[in-house]
Amino acid sequence: MMKSTVFSAVAVSIGYTLLGWDFTTVLEANIHMKKEFGLNNGPSIDGIILAVSVFGAIAITVFSGSLLDWLGRRAALIYSSLLLISGGLLMLWSPNIYILLLARLIIGSGSGLIFTCVPIYISETSPPNMRGSLGTMPQFMFFVGIVFSYCLIFWMTLMPSTNWRIMIGAIFAPSVVYIALLVFYLPESPRWLVSDGKISEARISLQWLRGKDDVSDRSAGEIALIANGMNMITETAVGGHAVGSVRSQSFLGTGTSQMSRHSTFYWHLSDPLVDLLGSIHESMSELGAGRNSYFPVFNSFNIVEQERMSEQRGNDSLQQSREAYSAEEGNNGDNLQASLLSQVASAEANDINTSFTSEGSSSYLRRHGTSTSGLAQDLISSLHDHDIEEDDEEINIEVLSSQPALGAGLHPFRPFRPQMVRLSETADIKPKWRVLLQPGVRHALCYGMLIQALQQSAGISGLLRYTPQILEQVGVVSLFSDIGLDSHSASILISALNASLMLPCITAAMILMDVCGRRVLLLVSIPILTLSVGAISLSNIVKMGSLPHEIVFQLSLTICFCSYVVGLGPIPNILCSEMFPTRARATCASFCSLAFWFGRLLSIYCFPVMLSTIGLSGACVIYAFVCCMVLVFVYLRVPETKGLPLELIAEIFKFSRQECL
Repeated sequence: MMKSTVFSAVAVSIGYTLLGWDFTTVLEANIHMKKEFGLNNGPSIDGIILAVSVFGAIAITVFSGSLLDWLGRRAALIYSSLLLISGGLLMLWSPNIYILLLARLIIGSGSGLIFTCVPIYISETSPPNMRGSLGTMPQFMFFVGIVFSYCLIFWMTLMPSTNWRIMIGAIFAPSVVYIALLVFYLPESPRWLVSDGKISEARISLQWLRGKDDVSDRSAGEIALIANGMNMITETAVGGHAVGSVRSQSFLGTGTSQMSRHSTFYWHLSDPLVDLLGSIHESMSELGAGRNSYFPVFNSFNIVEQERMSEQRGNDSLQQSREAYSAEEGNNGDNLQASLLSQVASAEANDINTSFTSEGSSSYLRRHGTSTSGLAQDLISSLHDHDIEEDDEEINIEVLSSQPALGAGLHPFRPFRPQMVRLSETADIKPKWRVLLQPGVRHALCYGMLIQALQQSAGISGLLRYTPQILEQVGVVSLFSDIGLDSHSASILISALNASLMLPCITAAMILMDVCGRRVLLLVSIPILTLSVGAISLSNIVKMGSLPHEIVFQLSLTICFCSYVVGLGPIPNILCSEMFPTRARATCASFCSLAFWFGRLLSIYCFPVMLSTIGLSGACVIYAFVCCMVLVFVYLRVPETKGLPLELIAEIFKFSRQECL
């Protein structure tokens, strides 16, 4: 059923393969380009050359939020692939250092767009029960690119002369494949289409992604959920019957004021969101709320309507809406039609267990937001008390349109035929910059930027990039001296083997991401990461024999990388693509990407300097301390988001610590 969704995630993640390719090859090419261009050797020169592409990524990331909202996710990725193609061709030519630096700047710009856009696209096209697994796909493809690049480098080191231009310029070839997939096969994000008012296109995109031709009820339900999460409105013409309304409301509303205060030290430091979402997931597990394979968590909010709304009530609602609009029209003088079109759709669905009712999940959460544990129990028990059979379920979707529609002229006996029309052009949507100032969005944005900065400050990306040089320095290459390779080729081969070992670890993370959850994987993997980084430092401090030292170092380095790719590697990107509302997701993600790239810039420039001053042992001591800080931050502040629809996550983040204590 979800083959198209998986295919789109794999195809769009090829962009991260290009990032992994460039991540590895540029450092090896530096060795040869410095000789050709007569550059001075030194750690600062290495850092500057590597940092040029990061400057390009930072420059494009500043505008990436606006670009993604203006062009769309798919179009932005197409432009990023064009940047990679042009940058690769320039690097193949590069007659002097200035053309080379320009090419690196262009490559960095394309990399910045890909880094920001790919996680957003995957999160917006994936169902909640697969979003974590598919969100880990970019990390997997990143290491696939690293493995391929190491293989190319290893082959070129065996040649009499190394052509560094081919080494870094060959990125243009897979970029051509990438742009072909984007142009001819991948659809636009349905959430972006809804936010842009293109409801019909969004429904077509959902049908392609979900892998069925006849999913009008399913896609209508998901589009209604997306629109509700954006405080937007959809319209559907259904046989001339106009009744009811569902208004977008705050999920938590006034109930937050009733949450009990806690006096313990933990409760003063931790975010109540951590315990709230933890209680929700525990309650879901206890009551077996996984019955819905499409919107599994919305089983928690499934409130069965006790009775249908009568025709008289519908007429009263329509009359009140007409009167309200007439008054509004009198005030603003617009020459718009004073009629309201709502929808009520009743259809049997054999594969959907979700009910969108007149009360709605927003109202329910608002009414029941009395305490952290009580809220979680009420969320889950709402369906448990009113369970219904799959084959007998009705989907009641009632959506209020704020745009005048041609509902008055519909014939009352017209057969049922849903017809999706565009979003209201006059829908009440706050500008994205104002949205950033809302407590919930500001809350999530601070967390996203901090976890991205801490990820880069942990220094693992520096260890990954400089693995061949570190292995040569430590002497691990002597383990392969018997096969006739020089030290440099042996270091490349060991680095390729290390990167290959990451792939099964990332595969395990993909499997566990939607089972154990993001928070659990972080809390389990970060301590292992900290201990392994500390072991790397100790192996260089404690005096031991040459062979034991090499074995301990290599084992510690492998464990370090494996624990990183399971938790701290992919999860920050996943979280930053989940926590924000659709109307502000691209802008907020661009801020988080800025934090990442500034952290990457600091790591790229400082790591070679630290190696030449305090050595690898001193650098790893600092990185182990930063990993401890990351662990404390995750434990106190990072909530669990597995299995929750994006719109629900954004609403729940409206809990600020000040509101909840």
